[in-house]
Amino acid sequence: MIETKYAKIIAKIATIDPVKYGKTRNFLWGNVSQLSPYVSRGVISTKQIVDSLVHRGFKPFQIERLLQQLSWRDYFQRTAQQFPDLSERNVKNDPLHFKSTGIPNAILNAEIGIDALDEGIEQLLETGWIHNHMRMYLSMLHTNVARCDWRSGARWMYYHLLDADMASNDLSWQWVCGANSNKLYVANQENINKYAGSKQGKTFLDVDYDAFSDMPIPEPLRNTQDLSLTPTAVSIESLRKTTTILSPGEVFPNAKNSVLLYSWNNLDPKWREDESHRRILLLDADEFERRPISARTLEFVLALSKNIYELEIVYGRFDALQAQLPEHTFIFKEHPTQIGWKGQEDTRDWIFPEVTQYTPSFFGFWKKCEKYLKQF
Repeated sequence: MIETKYAKIIAKIATIDPVKYGKTRNFLWGNVSQLSPYVSRGVISTKQIVDSLVHRGFKPFQIERLLQQLSWRDYFQRTAQQFPDLSERNVKNDPLHFKSTGIPNAILNAEIGIDALDEGIEQLLETGWIHNHMRMYLSMLHTNVARCDWRSGARWMYYHLLDADMASNDLSWQWVCGANSNKLYVANQENINKYAGSKQGKTFLDVDYDAFSDMPIPEPLRNTQDLSLTPTAVSIESLRKTTTILSPGEVFPNAKNSVLLYSWNNLDPKWREDESHRRILLLDADEFERRPISARTLEFVLALSKNIYELEIVYGRFDALQAQLPEHTFIFKEHPTQIGWKGQEDTRDWIFPEVTQYTPSFFGFWKKCEKYLKQF
């Protein structure tokens, strides 16, 4: 069971070994933090992790690999600010190699025939988390080997991930298939064996890299189907049996005329904790219709929300909640998915708040960030 108590989550930050991380992060068994579910859900921030490492005495050059990976998350968020419709559009290029808009049955059923990848899918479905390298393997298999449009694969993975983040997930998928990069990412069986610690051979990926350019779609990946996901609204109704989840029409004015409006992307218990506000978690129906999430992820969100004192939980649309509380001022943290939210917007905690403009590449973004490393 993944930890959801705030004190224990904070304790996890202190256990990070950034040196081992830098040396082993690409291996599926590597020394990674697994803090991404808490960062994506806004319980902690990328800056909070960096500040903790600096407080422990690490210098930027000692934690550069980890610092860069954390900065990738901020970079993706900055890109999403520029392209809020990135779940539907290609940011840089239009891939021409897709043959289907569906998703291979072999991926849905973990029957690819490559042991490490099937095990990765099973882990995702059972736990809601997989290593970043496994995410790249599965996305390249879907887009560049099965030649299926990235959108169906990205929605499938996003649905199951506890750390589902629109920007990180969708832009990573676009990077793999060339929609957000200048070349396709591929990995053969030798590469998978190296980073998964496996020894499998004689698979359809047991080829040299030059074979990928004209590789026919492998037999196990040819059968596809349209992606079908359980609507989040259905999961909400099921959770109402054990959790008080209001509709906007059930929320009534009270003596406090300001509302701290939390979202599933902001569950920070320390946000304005000493101020007197009404506190509401809005499970935004508009957002979940655009990008459904699993019942497991919803349960994770509700468990994390228990760290916030006197929190009301509402499922519905922002406009309906605002209409129900017309005299209230809404305060919320910025996030690119909160389309149409109106009120006072607090800035999120960026590692490098000075770097705000969109940069077409991460390393262009990082070059700007390096100017501010001396602040750590």
